[in-house]
Amino acid sequence: MKIAVFNRHWTTYGGGERYAGAFAQVLATDHDVHLLSLTPVDWARLEERLGLDLSRTTPRTVPSDPHRFAAVTREYDVLVTCSFMGAEPNEARRGIYVVLFPAHRGGAFRLAKQVAARLLGPVLRSDDVGVVWGYGFHAAERSRLNVFRWTSEKADLQLTLPAGAPTHVRLTFLAYRPRSMSPATVLVEVDGRVLARTKVGGDLRPVALDVELTGRGADAPVTLVIRSETFVPGSADGDSRQLGVPLSSVQVGTGPRAWLLGRFPFLASSRREFDFLETYQEIVSISEFTRRWVRQWWGRESHVIHPPVTVATGVGRKEPLILSVGRFFDERYGHSKKQLELVRAFRILIARGLAGWEFHLVGGCQQAHAGYLARVRAEAQGLPVHFHIDAPGTELMELYRRASVYWHAAGLGESERRHPERLEHFGISTVEAMGAGAVPIVVGKAGQTEIVQQGVNGYHFQSLNELVERTLLVARDPVLRRRLMTAARERAAEFSTEQFAARVRALVEGVRSG
Repeated sequence: MKIAVFNRHWTTYGGGERYAGAFAQVLATDHDVHLLSLTPVDWARLEERLGLDLSRTTPRTVPSDPHRFAAVTREYDVLVTCSFMGAEPNEARRGIYVVLFPAHRGGAFRLAKQVAARLLGPVLRSDDVGVVWGYGFHAAERSRLNVFRWTSEKADLQLTLPAGAPTHVRLTFLAYRPRSMSPATVLVEVDGRVLARTKVGGDLRPVALDVELTGRGADAPVTLVIRSETFVPGSADGDSRQLGVPLSSVQVGTGPRAWLLGRFPFLASSRREFDFLETYQEIVSISEFTRRWVRQWWGRESHVIHPPVTVATGVGRKEPLILSVGRFFDERYGHSKKQLELVRAFRILIARGLAGWEFHLVGGCQQAHAGYLARVRAEAQGLPVHFHIDAPGTELMELYRRASVYWHAAGLGESERRHPERLEHFGISTVEAMGAGAVPIVVGKAGQTEIVQQGVNGYHFQSLNELVERTLLVARDPVLRRRLMTAARERAAEFSTEQFAARVRALVEGVRSG
């Protein structure tokens, strides 16, 4: 079969990218596999950093515009989408959607929207007025009370308007472009003629743009084209979309009814927030933790296929070394690995008399989070703490072999009920460390509890004090450390690449025959 594997964040070299690459690597032994990316990728560097062999795959750069992307997927028998916050519709013959964590919430808010649309929609809708968001718009996003969709360089709206009558149309844009950038010039066209222009960005105020359009009736919608300059966010998650401006509402006509429909377009639409899921035949969760939230937020069942881990063939000479692996990501922006707190815990260990031990931190850091890395470095002043920023895979493997203890703190102090997305959804680096014989001491929440069994092959902690106490216990008792090390290696073997490959092949064969 001809299969496409898509990830929008390849260049961040994270766990999601390793999962997507492993999926492609497995399928490439029997199928023609293409790696879809929104921007060019240094694939040799990605293979080295993530320990992959993608030599049998074919890289392909595709448009970020959702509709043009969907057109590309028609060329394939199967599309595998494995990308955090991915909402790309599938138009391949079959589709598999891999969920790292369900970023798009359902639940009470989704139900409230459906009830409101059912009760108010028939009253507010008008047969001779309609708005369809067409080509060039990215998936809907939510920020506080605002729901909006980014445009691409060119985006179009299909407007059904009363025939022959001039109709007032107001477009409202949000000022979400980076403050460091100049305001974007926005043009609004109909039939190739510019009707209005404005600037978006530069301050925090929304921008309203008004045009007068003459309707053509229900059978001849007016195509309104929005053109704007674009930028690439380049965020910590490697967002490589080409973004224009965020459009939050399209108000057709005047008065309270028109304002209400413009502000809350779902009241007059049968389109659902999760329509993109309906284009995929199978959903895969990377852990039981993720599957639970897919069921709760999306009301969908999914298969669990844990990420694959290559277990080291031998254990190196262990040293008094504590290791932690993860991107440096400021907790103010979401999923932090809590390196700042870990350095503070290590300072307490030294104060408690743990002599001769070192703490090594490995991880990438994008420019947006350089300030957080600087804070961690400052906290580590005067301590035997070593930083390995953007370390190559060979250096990481050597640190795994040397490490006696592995720390993982993502989710520390976070509420699973309020912010489950901030917890560790699985924990590939934890399994890798265990496979190399490091004793894991990890936050006792979410995906980590599926890997580490308390007191059997490692320990859980819920506070820095617990982390310190359990680390001292392991560090000062070599007999206990050796027992846990052996059990950790046995546990890691249960997440082998062989088991992953068998489950992936079985899933794809089921999709093909379904």
